[in-house]
This record gives sequence, structure tokens and C-alpha cells, in this order.
Amino acid sequence: MPGTDTLTSAAPHTQATSPAVDAAPQPGRGLPGWWSFIEDRLLLNVATILMMAAIGIMFYEASSRSLLSESHWWAEELVRFLVVWSVLLSLGVGTRHGHYIRMDLLLNMMPQWLRLAFSWLNSLIGLGFSVLLVVAGIQEVAHLQAIGMFTESNLDLPLWMVRLVLPLGGVLYGFAFIGNIILLLRGQDPDPPTEGENL
Repeated sequence: MPGTDTLTSAAPHTQATSPAVDAAPQPGRGLPGWWSFIEDRLLLNVATILMMAAIGIMFYEASSRSLLSESHWWAEELVRFLVVWSVLLSLGVGTRHGHYIRMDLLLNMMPQWLRLAFSWLNSLIGLGFSVLLVVAGIQEVAHLQAIGMFTESNLDLPLWMVRLVLPLGGVLYGFAFIGNIILLLRGQDPDPPTEGENL
């Protein structure tokens, strides 16, 4: 039958192209498997819980204002802290998995060697920014701990504990670029064009 011939002829083509797609490094590779497990199973869950807590507090504050005409000063500050912690804890994971806006049109026009050169540049600049964030964060945390400053609201949290996410987020963010550098040293593109982008 003609339909059968079409199906049988398309099947080998699919099987022939799938190994090439599988051979391309997936976003998030380059670092040991145990670190990917920590990021995917621990950090993402903690970041999600923090973001859900922020959403819950915002809903409580909005309901309290509209229904009871009461406002809680601590709610706005706590939501801000939770959102910042959630974003900085998950920033490195999102970068390693390619969840960001890419310059596809420009990158796909470049030859392979030029894309790798820009990947090196991007990884080194990103790693330098991460180191700068860690150093500045450690200095700020040490300064806040020395002066004993607390948060503005009646939460009375030590501010150095809140700002501890800056060096921690910098370290986690730096791991994303370290993974890219490891892939580049192996001669692999850490962020290859996905299937269909070159059409």
C-alpha cells in the first residue's frame, strides 16, 4: 500500500537522525551528576517553596487590606526577601538548562568555531561576574554582621542573614559557567542550536 511505503520509508530516516540529536550535549551537562541532582531535586524545590510562600503572603496581605482594612508592614518586606532568595537560588539552574532569551538569529548565522569563541567569552564573563558577586556579597555580609543591623519591619531579622543569599547565589550561578567551560574544554558546544533552528 502507498501509505505503508510512506511510513516504512520515514521510519529509517527518523532513526538515522535521532543519534545526531542525542549526541549533542544537553543543557545542564558538564558538571557531575550528583550536582545536577542537588540542583534539580533540592535547589529547585526550595526555590519553588519560597516563591509559593511569597505568593501566599501577598494573597494574605491583599485579602487583609480589602476585607479587614488592615495592613501588615512585615508582609511586604518578607515577600521581597522570599522572592530574592527564590530567584538567586534558581538562577544558576535556569542558566545551566538554557531557560533564558537566546540570540538565535545571530548565533545560527555564525560558523561553529565562532559560536564556540563566543561561548568561551560568555562563560568567562559570566564566571567573572559570579566571582564579583561572591566577593561583594561576603564583604556586605561581614559588614552587616559587624554593625548588627536588623530588618526595617518588626520581623527583626539580622540583615546579614538575609543578604547571605548574595554570595550563595553567586556561587550557584558560577557553577553554570563552570559547567559550560568544562564542555568547551571537551570541544563541545554548551548551547548548541536546537533541531529546526537552522531551517
